[in-house]
Amino acid sequence: MGSAPPQHTDRRRGGGEGPKGIWTVEHLVEHLREHVSQSMAIVCVGNELRGDDGAGVAVAKGLGGNVPWDVYDTQTVPESFLMKIVAGKPDPVILVDALHFGADPGALELIDPAAAAGQTPSTHGPAPLSFLEVLEMFHPCRRLILGIQPKQVEFGQPMSEPVAAAVDRIIRAFEALAESAPPR
Repeated sequence: MGSAPPQHTDRRRGGGEGPKGIWTVEHLVEHLREHVSQSMAIVCVGNELRGDDGAGVAVAKGLGGNVPWDVYDTQTVPESFLMKIVAGKPDPVILVDALHFGADPGALELIDPAAAAGQTPSTHGPAPLSFLEVLEMFHPCRRLILGIQPKQVEFGQPMSEPVAAAVDRIIRAFEALAESAPPR
């Protein structure tokens, strides 16, 4: 499923051989399954005009109404959706965004926002991390970032092939989880 991951050592996880990041739908489902709940919200962030930075927006569009959770296409302004998200009392909130985390383009990573504190891994600077911090103040809940390693985020460029494949993996993983999710 999807393209074969590049091969290199993942030093962050004990130095084992293999690709850094999540590379298959099955592996992503395995990582997400422990976090899925009826009240989950998926907050998708990105800028379609900047190549791979539009990955979050592409996930939101791809999910459409195909999952039982609230999906927010926030573009580059997740803070504009804050009170609407808080009103739904979701738990967890999974923020999908293009992030630089030192992997090959198209890699996925599920990140605890506390682990990313003090960094600005997002392609839009600290805005998504700040959004999750403010969300925590208004609505304490589990918060996760599903990061997509971009290849390029230059204005006017199309989404790269590895990131488009990652978007497809995310959509398929959430749809697979939705099939086994209890009704809302």
